[in-house]
Amino acid sequence: MKKLTILAVALLVSASVYAAEYGGVTASPYLNLGVGARACGMGEAYTSVVADVDAVFWNPGALVKVEDPQFSFMHNQAFGGTAYEYLGVGFPAEQLGLDIWGSIGIMALLVRVEDIDQTKETLTGTYDEAFAEKGRTYGAGGTVIGVAYSWQAAKMFSPGITLKLINQKIALEEGWIPAIDIGIIANTNFPGFDVGLVFQNISFMQMNQVDGAPDAPLPLNLKFGVSQKLNRLFSAENDPKDFITVAVDGILPISPANMPFRLHFGVEYGGDLDHHILKGRLGYRLNGQDLISDLGALAGLTAGFGYSRNFDGVDLALDYAFVPYGELGMSNRIGMTIKIGQPTPTPTPVAVKPPKVVKLTAQSKKITVTWSTESLKDIKGYNVYMSYKPGGKYYKLTKEAIQKYYMVVGPLKSGLRCYFIVRAVGKDGKESVNSKEISAVPR
Repeated sequence: MKKLTILAVALLVSASVYAAEYGGVTASPYLNLGVGARACGMGEAYTSVVADVDAVFWNPGALVKVEDPQFSFMHNQAFGGTAYEYLGVGFPAEQLGLDIWGSIGIMALLVRVEDIDQTKETLTGTYDEAFAEKGRTYGAGGTVIGVAYSWQAAKMFSPGITLKLINQKIALEEGWIPAIDIGIIANTNFPGFDVGLVFQNISFMQMNQVDGAPDAPLPLNLKFGVSQKLNRLFSAENDPKDFITVAVDGILPISPANMPFRLHFGVEYGGDLDHHILKGRLGYRLNGQDLISDLGALAGLTAGFGYSRNFDGVDLALDYAFVPYGELGMSNRIGMTIKIGQPTPTPTPVAVKPPKVVKLTAQSKKITVTWSTESLKDIKGYNVYMSYKPGGKYYKLTKEAIQKYYMVVGPLKSGLRCYFIVRAVGKDGKESVNSKEISAVPR
């Protein structure tokens, strides 16, 4: 078997088009192809925007925002018969029975190009196209399997890491190498303004190439993103809420180092119409002047829309993105995200009230929570809850209501601020509202 054409795989991503122009060669170029129809509709400016299980791919530091089980799917039908499939699953670590804080996610990517005509090299160094008429074809593509973990390391930021196994296959030749992504998401003191940073495809190995070609590294990128979300941009206080998110990503290729710096821009505008949330999206990928001149300015444009609704505690989101590649054709991406939360409870009157006073005493790697004592006439006991971020999702520390008026929580990480609330539990088993939220830092 002589040299095989891998153009169908190389053209899966715009970065590969101009990689050749700058002399850069990478393995598994499909790693630069974004996942999720929402992200792609926003021009892939998603490093600081992502807040669901797709963080396993985009920025593992944001995976900590997964506070309920989530599932994400995407199908991408692109030019040249290319098919690209994605699946992501995420859970809070405690729901998996793990004695750690944070969230766990897994992803699987599968890209395939089938029925590529096989040719052979002649003695003069050209390719015999007539050889393809014999009906011989082959397939090409790749697979990525990843596992990620993220935790709230401080009030304002959370780090995360994704461990990946990456496969590249061309005809009968294939290879696997490991890689990692390291990311951070920062929630600033400015409402709605987030910052993200991620190193993608860090690996100390190179992928074997076909027919004795030199081994090639993975596309190693440093991404930096900022985004701003504003609510009620045009609607009044009593009108249906609208919102807008504006995002910018800068992408610095580290390997190959001679590839140009890229900028991605994205905007999403939506509104809540009687619990039906509609969104429209636009984006632009400024991937270098050579790409624009080769494929046309419209090759950087992206667009999309989405619809989501809550069904008795289950959030269902459907998304579509249109991504043109100029003369190469276009890509249609369809995505679905499912978040399984708890049904919104119907408010019921509760006779018991939370403790009026709650105090914390910080000690070495532990915190003692104490609260004021009210009459136990209508109270069965108390439940204590803890979170690593203010106003975040609280985790119950007591297996059942306790009647004593203190609880020692530990071991905890020194220097990491923890937030607590206490609820009273009535004789009927119903909890009171939250006590005042307070925090302390274990020594």
